[in-house]
Amino acid sequence: MSTRINSIKRSIIDFWINVFWRNPYHLWALKVTASIAFLLIPAELLFHNSFIGTTMALGVVAMALGETDVHPRGRIKSASIAIILFFIVSSLVGLFLPFPPLFAVILCLLTFSLILAGGTNARMQGITFGAMLIFVYTMMGAGNSERWFYQPVLYTIGATSYSVVSILLLHYRPYRLLKEQLARGFHYLAEYIDLKASLFPSNPQVQMKVRNQLAQKNIELAQQIETCKNNLYSYSAESNKETRPLVNDYYKKWFLLQEMQERAISSHEQYDLLTREVDNRELLEGFGQLMRELGKAMHLYGDSLLTDQPYRHPLSLGWTLSALYKLLEQERDAPHYHTLSLLIRNLTGLEKNLREQETLSAKIDVTVFNSRKPERTAFAELFKAAHPRFKFAVRLTLSWLLGYGIMQLFHFEKGAWILLTSLIVFQQTYSATRIRLFHRVFGTLLGVILGVTLAHLLPTLAGQILLLIFSIYLFFFWLKKNYVVAAIFITTYVLASFNLLSDQGIAVMYPRIMDTLIGGAIAFLVVRFVWPDWQYRQLPKLLLNAVMKNKRYFESIYEGTITEEDYLHNRRTAYNADNALTSAWKGMRLEPKSTRQYQDSAFGLTNLNHALLSYISAFGIHKHAEYLTPEEREFCRDVSVVLHYVTELLTGSADESQLGPLLQKANRWEESLEELQQVEVNKRAGLIYNIAHVSRELLVETTSLVQQGKGDGK
Repeated sequence: MSTRINSIKRSIIDFWINVFWRNPYHLWALKVTASIAFLLIPAELLFHNSFIGTTMALGVVAMALGETDVHPRGRIKSASIAIILFFIVSSLVGLFLPFPPLFAVILCLLTFSLILAGGTNARMQGITFGAMLIFVYTMMGAGNSERWFYQPVLYTIGATSYSVVSILLLHYRPYRLLKEQLARGFHYLAEYIDLKASLFPSNPQVQMKVRNQLAQKNIELAQQIETCKNNLYSYSAESNKETRPLVNDYYKKWFLLQEMQERAISSHEQYDLLTREVDNRELLEGFGQLMRELGKAMHLYGDSLLTDQPYRHPLSLGWTLSALYKLLEQERDAPHYHTLSLLIRNLTGLEKNLREQETLSAKIDVTVFNSRKPERTAFAELFKAAHPRFKFAVRLTLSWLLGYGIMQLFHFEKGAWILLTSLIVFQQTYSATRIRLFHRVFGTLLGVILGVTLAHLLPTLAGQILLLIFSIYLFFFWLKKNYVVAAIFITTYVLASFNLLSDQGIAVMYPRIMDTLIGGAIAFLVVRFVWPDWQYRQLPKLLLNAVMKNKRYFESIYEGTITEEDYLHNRRTAYNADNALTSAWKGMRLEPKSTRQYQDSAFGLTNLNHALLSYISAFGIHKHAEYLTPEEREFCRDVSVVLHYVTELLTGSADESQLGPLLQKANRWEESLEELQQVEVNKRAGLIYNIAHVSRELLVETTSLVQQGKGDGK
């Protein structure tokens, strides 16, 4: 009997680990769903009052969507602030909603101040978003509330209930969320290297598509690394002497992730050129297979962080490496041998990073980070017209005011959905708003079709509760994975809620569609015509920043006079600057044609900057393998001079008389580097050649862009 009980326990534990620990989105959805079920079902059974249960459920939703802090003490602080703010905001809406002119003033003041306050730090950003949801939810439920204070109290109870569940779970596993963020970083890295494997050998017909996918995945990876940094800073701020060593261990994993990112993003040669030059197709396919094996191992390492189970290094990696070395030895006399030997050394380094990660991470001194705190922005800094957050606050406040005006003008009973749609659709940029608008409208339409169908199939009280719980679980599971799917299930959730409240869920679906279209249209028009931040205006500044950061990263490698901490900082900021530039270019393609100025030039410069970063990364991962010769170092300095001149061109401070001599010297680089490569000690001349070649192209393209700007009178 005891054996059977132990077997059942083991099965339950395995199920929990595989479904919830290994899949954080499932765990998040479970927390929210369990909190709602705990409040909703007793309210229906004991009070027979759906208003109580559904209102508390919305408090849970607002708190869950606004949750940010990853440390238990930090989460207690943020939950306390959020609960107080939820009560205040809901009370103000309940008291002043019957007086439209006064309420319009309250709406503008609250919206503007909440958005600005959310820009001060990550904690307040989540709290204020939740508060704005409560603002809209209170407007929606005003017709069902007999007293103004019912909704504030019920939202507070719902938010508190979820916070208790969330904090208790975090107290039980205090480093759980930090592990989730790091694991997600390793999973993104695994997806990146798996995508890159398809370039070995390279197919010209799909290469551009793969490179675009790599750029998007690299943006996600860099953003995740920054998220991990902010979370680690939160833990540093809340840690004491006893817990600091454990936090330091996670810092080391963060540094390991960055080192592996540098290896993954590096390019030792143009992929199409390698494919043309290497006749041994089996050799190139071997590199692709090794990358896929590395991707699987990175996924396993990320899973080990989530499940607290030891990482088991795959034996297949060693076998694949051994076979690839044997294939490469057969190409020793080929001209591409040196490039491929550097590439396999890099991939061997990735394998070693995973196999000996505990040993390697122990060498990193992270004590300098013990005093770090989460980044903050002064409120006075946000209260400036040039700040993007200030513009965002003005635009969203205007969209809400317009939405409220339409509600009053046409007497929309449930017109608060207009405001909710504007809040959800409205993003910092035009391109992001346009994408979110399509996802929201499309998801809502599909949700209405699905919801109406399910409402007919589940007409009973138990059926509607089941639909509500099922919908909210799937909404939170898909929210950060696929917003269209999430929008479908939040629509079915709303339908089930109104069926519980008044048995009018289907009836309110048609007004919901209309309000969604109106709210989306308002958000789109405001972001299009009010204080728009077109990407072509940002590109010169972003390009300048990217080139400057690449130059500093490059110099950190060949000069070798800075600390390891400074090197890591320079490398990370170079990656972030490149990703900001790439994101702006991607956004620019979705903007109106009249604003896509210098689109072709911007595309070329963005690609050149990313190629430069990839070649510098390849240069950086071999920085400890061989020392640079004086000739190689001098050549690196010449490349830095060209990159510096590019920054001067972009700022308008360049001496035009220097352009001709610089171009003449750069045009002789190939000949000079070939001479360097003939001397055996210059082992990194090939890597320097790639950097020099792209730097020269960057100089030519930037010169053309600047001259085009002068010709257009800009």
